[in-house]
Amino acid sequence: MDALAARARTPMGAAAVRALDLLSVAEIRVAFDAVDELRALEELGGPIPVGAVSDVRETAVRAQKGAVLDDPSLRDAGRSLAALRQLSNRLREASDAPVLAALGARIDVDPLVALELDQAYDATGQISGSAYPEIGDLRTTIQRLHESVRRTAEDIVKGDAYADVLQDRYVTMRDDRYVVPIKAHAKRWNLGIVHGTSGSGATVYVEPTEVVELNNRLRLSEAAYEEACHRVRTVLSAMLGRVAPEVVLAVEVTIEIDLACAREGLAESLNATRPIVREDGVVDLKDARHPVLLLRGIPVVGNRLRIDSGRPALVLTGPNTGGKTVALKTIGLCALLVRWGCFVPAAEGSRVDRFTDVLADIGDAQTVHGDLSSFSAQLVVLHGMLDRAAIVGSNALCLLDEPCSGTDPSQGGALARAVLEGLVDCGARVVATTHLTQIKGLAEADGRFRRAAMEYADGRPTYRVIDDVAGESHALDTALRMGLSAHLVERARSLLSESERGLNDALAALDRARTEADAEAAVSRRTEAELRARITSLDARDAELEARKRRLDQAEGSAFVERLRQAEKAIAAIVADLQRAPDSRKAEAARQTVQALGALVPDAELPEASAEFVVGDTVKVKSLGQVGEVVEVSSGHCQVRVRGVVARVRKGDLEPSKRVARTVALPPKFVAPKRKEASQALRVEANTLDLRGHRVEEAIDRVDHFFSEARAKGHDVVFLLHGHGTGALKEALRKDLHAHPAVLDLGPADADQGGDAFTAVSLR
Repeated sequence: MDALAARARTPMGAAAVRALDLLSVAEIRVAFDAVDELRALEELGGPIPVGAVSDVRETAVRAQKGAVLDDPSLRDAGRSLAALRQLSNRLREASDAPVLAALGARIDVDPLVALELDQAYDATGQISGSAYPEIGDLRTTIQRLHESVRRTAEDIVKGDAYADVLQDRYVTMRDDRYVVPIKAHAKRWNLGIVHGTSGSGATVYVEPTEVVELNNRLRLSEAAYEEACHRVRTVLSAMLGRVAPEVVLAVEVTIEIDLACAREGLAESLNATRPIVREDGVVDLKDARHPVLLLRGIPVVGNRLRIDSGRPALVLTGPNTGGKTVALKTIGLCALLVRWGCFVPAAEGSRVDRFTDVLADIGDAQTVHGDLSSFSAQLVVLHGMLDRAAIVGSNALCLLDEPCSGTDPSQGGALARAVLEGLVDCGARVVATTHLTQIKGLAEADGRFRRAAMEYADGRPTYRVIDDVAGESHALDTALRMGLSAHLVERARSLLSESERGLNDALAALDRARTEADAEAAVSRRTEAELRARITSLDARDAELEARKRRLDQAEGSAFVERLRQAEKAIAAIVADLQRAPDSRKAEAARQTVQALGALVPDAELPEASAEFVVGDTVKVKSLGQVGEVVEVSSGHCQVRVRGVVARVRKGDLEPSKRVARTVALPPKFVAPKRKEASQALRVEANTLDLRGHRVEEAIDRVDHFFSEARAKGHDVVFLLHGHGTGALKEALRKDLHAHPAVLDLGPADADQGGDAFTAVSLR
């Protein structure tokens, strides 16, 4: 709270910070919006003039009641009203800052009054002679009379007329009149008016007769000046009194703006971010840091800290001086910051819901006067916490540092567990630190508890929170590190029971295993990132090579393209003839024709015999040296999944890994069937039905209709494309079709017909 108040720009803003009440969620969001808007506004146009506004509310109210204010009060009021006008104008122009613009619109002070008060005083704090000429003239007259009186008095002390009676040669003031020091015995010589004596009585201060008239004129001018100033103060006070309600409201609005300034300043100091805020009792802090340590300039390790409705309690374990209490306080302080409308020192995307109660049991509450031991005092706090949690439920955030640790560990552990379960039963959100074994194991027995431990590595705490780990206390290692003699630590270690040593060793081994697993996971993530980068680089290189090839083909192969077009037309005619009436003899003739057409384009890159891949094949990516699975096949490329990453790879960069490559001498539409029972049929579009993506019932319905159409068009053999997948569709289809009345025979298609991804069916 002090850090927030210190970042207010006015004393009244600092006082308002210390008097902050609990904000609602709606008010918190408005406060957050104001901070965001203020930051953006000041980045563009510099600081807004909040600091120039003084708390003139009481001054304005006094003026409203008829008081004539003194010069300092009126001067401050004038400056503040001018600053309020500047502030209002600055915020009203902020169209991108609706919250601040609305506040600026509420600052509505009469500009004429503000201008009159602001111009009434000069830089020295006096009533301005230029604004009030009468004042200026009287001030000039008084200054001239002062000079005249002083000069006359100085001539007297420097001359010879008073030489014998002067006690000293200087001029001074008594009763606001110029006098000279005369020896006491000369006072009866009637040299002038006596205005007092020195402490010793040896000197009297006499106003010489020569300066009495000048002093009188000076006093009269000063009286006239004071009367004129009083008239000005009366007028200015009346003006201020007339606008007192507007001034009071404007100052209160300025305090609201200053609260936004304080919040923004604290957010800047903490490098804090805006959290998500709701009322569901959720805390999800990412890279959270203790705000007080940050303000002290101490390096802080950021941690992920979570509680929610599913797991409303967090138990923190780990070594002494390992950071458990710091993590506990970080959650509590972030909850308090949100209640005050402040950002939290955590990463973007963090969430801290609004809690009506933040209840803490941290530190030693022992008191002799209350006749309470540490344990008894802790029980009093826990009792009050349970009572309050029973009332507010999920709106309570309960923070317990080492609950019930001041008594026998077995009984204290049992009691602490009962208290934690009782708080969770009430719906409260709970964070507790502990060294007690019963509490460490609570997460295993009760799914409402989340367990985390402070990491301990290489003999020292790292202050990192590790989820789902039951950390060891490392009390002996900590004692050794803090300077306790080694032989005492070894003696303590020997006094541990065998079961305790076994448990500690097991926990230490678990921590080491977790650390190693984290390291391996990090290596795996780096490897995956490198693989992704390599695949991206290869894809880019392939695209560049293909683009270059296309440019070369266009520049150098116009004649080849023309011959290729002629060959394509001839092949298209053959394809059309085969689609109308598929026949093995025609297929053989087509092969010979295509071979003959190849002579027309001797330089063409006709399809070479190469491995043909289908979905599900296991292949090796030669450029990567990695094995993957084909998930999609296109004309010249395959989509291959390699270690969880899917990449587009040229077929030429692939080679079969676990299956024999199939050669293709013709485009897929011209593969002759091998099965004699399929009547030497070719698989073409007209006699093939694609069933991929259909359920079994839908597929069988489509097959019935397809068989009827195929027989009507004269097809004796048809092909069903079901793919590989899980094999469920393929098995169900083949099982059902064996009993189908239209089916003469069926079986997997030959490799040249597509292989086991197709079922070839001979129709009756």
